[in-house]
Amino acid sequence: MDFVFGGVLMGYIEGESIGDAYFRAYKAILEARSPYWYLMIHISRPILDNSREISSLDVDDWLEVINVDDRVYEAFVSFKFSKKDGLTGGYSGKDWINGRIQDLLKEQGYYREGLVGEFSFDQLREVERRLSARDKNGRRMHGGSTNALVCIVFSPNKDLKAACRPCPRADGVRCLTQIDFKPIKDKLNLMAVFRSQFFDTKAYGNFIALAILLYKMCKATGYDPGAIVSTANKVTFDTHRNDLYKHLRASIGGHATFQQVLEDI
Repeated sequence: MDFVFGGVLMGYIEGESIGDAYFRAYKAILEARSPYWYLMIHISRPILDNSREISSLDVDDWLEVINVDDRVYEAFVSFKFSKKDGLTGGYSGKDWINGRIQDLLKEQGYYREGLVGEFSFDQLREVERRLSARDKNGRRMHGGSTNALVCIVFSPNKDLKAACRPCPRADGVRCLTQIDFKPIKDKLNLMAVFRSQFFDTKAYGNFIALAILLYKMCKATGYDPGAIVSTANKVTFDTHRNDLYKHLRASIGGHATFQQVLEDI
């Protein structure tokens, strides 16, 4: 039997915006209504406007495009983490968000490197090519060209070998393992799988980075943006478990939308 609490099914969270889904999930985890060892999050409207051309990888330039939810965004970026992001070198929530964007989209990013170079071809470019394909009548070629748009990020040469070391615990193993693009009629959806995910430092930025990736793929292929579904096979925290949640709750708890979340979950 499944139990539902205000939009929260055990291990499954729904939200329209990235911030709404993130805050719902955070609260559900801390109140033990969602198990730590797996979590699926469905963001139904991650993109607000797909008409603009943006090349920047700074989150501030995406705030009118990506549905970050302003209240959650303002609260998150004002939080100071006790450790710096490895890519940006900064300690703020904004630094950690930008680090996740760079990780996925910047040429030297860890995930970007896996998507572009690990298997001797650019996986994202191949997905773009297949999604852009049209038949002789100009119709999208659903089926043969769009039935398996999976990008593998986890490296058997690097990550799997590192993870198989008996002791000590392997560090530096990629958390994002797979990205799967799912076209349904005129909308393109994105599904991502994480083998493990830090929910304080990285999850919110991960979702924003995935939304930017979806936006870019839609712009390149002519699809309308759909949903993002993220599955974490293990949810964990990087020393800020309670402090960040208290900060988020104090910052947005009085807002009508989130007050309902606080009461429902």
